[in-house]
Formats: sequence, structure tokens, C-alpha cells
Amino acid sequence: MNENKTINQVQEELLKLLPQWNDHIIKPFKKFLDEGISLEMYYCIQRLKWLGGVATMTELAKISHIPKHQMTKLVNRLVEYKLVERLNDPKDRRIVRIELTENAQCFIDYFLNENSKPFRTLIEKMEGTDRETFYQSVHDIYHILYKLSCENGFNQKQTETEK
Repeated sequence: MNENKTINQVQEELLKLLPQWNDHIIKPFKKFLDEGISLEMYYCIQRLKWLGGVATMTELAKISHIPKHQMTKLVNRLVEYKLVERLNDPKDRRIVRIELTENAQCFIDYFLNENSKPFRTLIEKMEGTDRETFYQSVHDIYHILYKLSCENGFNQKQTETEK
């Protein structure tokens, strides 16, 4: 198989996956987000967690692939919900660090324990070998995308379960 055919096949499979992913993963997930918490806010919390719980506004905007002015609006909403705090850098007042609060960790824990039931239902419907294949596929996709993020200059503080 030549490289272009492989790339085209991957693109085609990815495009076929998106509607299914949306129906089985994204839609149920969005339904259980707390009122006022958008999907983008949740992603921002997870990215901050991924970066070790603290990042500059510039780093957060870069990893999120959104302009800094939009990131500022998003962070303002997270501050409003007490999910992050802004910290000024004592060495350079122009640098603003965004740090997850204890409320954010409680939100993530609560969401995992209480609001991920649609995923449990989906996973329980899978037969053993399909469940293992699904887990391995999601795990592999995560690590491939993580590796690409690292190549773009982002490093994650991984836990043992993520390695």
C-alpha cells in the first residue's frame, strides 16, 4: 500500500467515525454537563489538568487552538464558576497563569462518577472482545494524539494509568 492510499483510507475512516462518535459519545456527554458549563469549558478544564493544573493564557490558547481573546472569554466564565483562578507571575506582571481550583477537581470527579452513566451503558452493551477492542482503540488514539501534541511543544504530566 502506498502512503497516499493509507492517508486517504485513514481520512475516510475518520470521517465515517465522526457521526457515530457524535451520536454515542458527544451528544450524551453534552446532555450531562452542568447548566452553564459548555463543552469548551469542560475541554479547557481537561487541558489544564493535562498540563499539570496550571498554564499561561498563551499556552492554553495555543493548545486549545483558539485565539487569546476567545480564551480570555472562556477563562472569564471558568473564573465565574470558580473552576480556575488567575495568578499573576511575580517576576513578570504581563504573564497570567491559569490554575485549576479544588472546585474543578471536584467537578471532574463528580462528572466521572455521576454523569458518565451513558458511557457505562454503551460500554456494558459491548461484548467482552468488542469492549477490549474499543478500549484499546480509544487508548491508542489518545496516545497518538498525545504524541502529536508533544511534537507541537506540549508536555503532559502523565499518571501511571495513562502511560
